[in-house]
Amino acid sequence: MKYYGITNRGLVRKNNQDSYVIATNEVSDVFAIVCDGIGGNSGGDIASRMAVAYFSKAFSENKGFTDIESAKTWIRRCVSASNTEIFEYGKSHPKLKGMGTTLCGVMITRLGKFVVNIGDSRAYGCWSDGRFRQLTVDHTLVNDMLLHGELTREEAENFPRKNVLTNALGVWESVRCDIDVHEEDLRGMLLCSDGLHGYVKENEIRKILFGELTDPNLRCRKLMKAALDAGGFDNITVVLIDWEGDLYHE
Repeated sequence: MKYYGITNRGLVRKNNQDSYVIATNEVSDVFAIVCDGIGGNSGGDIASRMAVAYFSKAFSENKGFTDIESAKTWIRRCVSASNTEIFEYGKSHPKLKGMGTTLCGVMITRLGKFVVNIGDSRAYGCWSDGRFRQLTVDHTLVNDMLLHGELTREEAENFPRKNVLTNALGVWESVRCDIDVHEEDLRGMLLCSDGLHGYVKENEIRKILFGELTDPNLRCRKLMKAALDAGGFDNITVVLIDWEGDLYHE
């Protein structure tokens, strides 16, 4: 397994509120996480860094899991504790009230791949037969309206409040968290903030992932370039996990 991550402030924002980590535990499981901070006065970058720091430390001390339920319980417990830590920090610093972050990650163990999602950063799956699809569901107002039939896909593309989140880590006292276990034979996974998926079309992302470049480092950098070429209007973070290397290549 190979993996690589990269983050960039973009061309418009004054600071980078994205953070990421690729951590390992005591039995060599891997947990890759992308966080996209929200909140003014530097609150977003603090929140995303706090989330990444919390999970990095907790996972590095983890001794592995015996079954799927124990792994899910560990994730939920960490999400709850991290949410409380960020929420309380925001409460005790009035200028940072409302700070929070998305969190999207995959925990890779012998039991399966646990995809975790809060907010609108995304995880995508890649298969050696060329399939490529989003594995997470965005926690956004526009997606809720789309799911309830209040908007068409065409209307959703131009919805003025496209980035309004309905769920985030640290903003409220409690948080909901999607956890999906993938035991199928995935060949790779992409984690990214909306600085990539919000500006680069899905078919272009797929084209880069399945193109001539096979090294995760080079593909991450090409995805980053695509987001910058699209205007670099937001912070951009890309993490690529590759199980089979050349099987991507068409």
